[in-house]
Amino acid sequence: MITTLRELASGALDLVFPPTCVHCGRDGSLLCSACLVDSPAVSKDVCKKCAEPLAKPGTCTRCVIEGSSLDRLYGSYLYESPMGSAVRAFKFDDVRALGSVLGGMFNTEQMSRAELDIVVPVPMHKSRIRERGYNQSAILAQKLAESLGVEYRGDLLIRSTNTVPQSEQPTAVARRGALSGAFEVDLDSVGVIADRRILVVDDVFTTGSTLNAVAATLKSAGARWVGGCALTVQPIGSLK
Repeated sequence: MITTLRELASGALDLVFPPTCVHCGRDGSLLCSACLVDSPAVSKDVCKKCAEPLAKPGTCTRCVIEGSSLDRLYGSYLYESPMGSAVRAFKFDDVRALGSVLGGMFNTEQMSRAELDIVVPVPMHKSRIRERGYNQSAILAQKLAESLGVEYRGDLLIRSTNTVPQSEQPTAVARRGALSGAFEVDLDSVGVIADRRILVVDDVFTTGSTLNAVAATLKSAGARWVGGCALTVQPIGSLK
């Protein structure tokens, strides 16, 4: 009921106050065409598991050493761009109308060839959903699944522990440690996961701790292949 009322109120406000770009403030749309043009796409010459820039496509040394659970990462835009501003507004400022906008902006060219069986979102702990009112990754995943013509399942995974947000963790090691045992497979869904090719959707990919933890959980339940998809990517080498 609360979510419905918020959506109705948001629609009414749009009629009175036309939307403005969340990055530059131009009137007309929540993310204007100029800012979209100024949002660089993830290069093709990157690590296939973490999007770290490489001389040519492949797997970086870090992902080899750490034994990444992801079989593939599909990133669309660099986080340090107007697209990153839009993601932050969607995630933290309750601009949920951005969901349908951002959900249609994934680069689906390579994903469409991945022979996917299921698209799932990174789950959010129930207390965080109550606080925020929605799971931004679930909204993006639903839109992406529609675009790809692939089954969407938001009920396969559970976030069993309410960890400190990854953006507040001081190091990559701390991020990985915080997520140990944070995700579980719904017991009634094990049969759905077994031997399937699954794509996990999130809004931002930085160190990869979240998507790797989810991928490991799905593989422990029998998934044959697990890819990650992030609308925005912040390569770990770019972090200060």
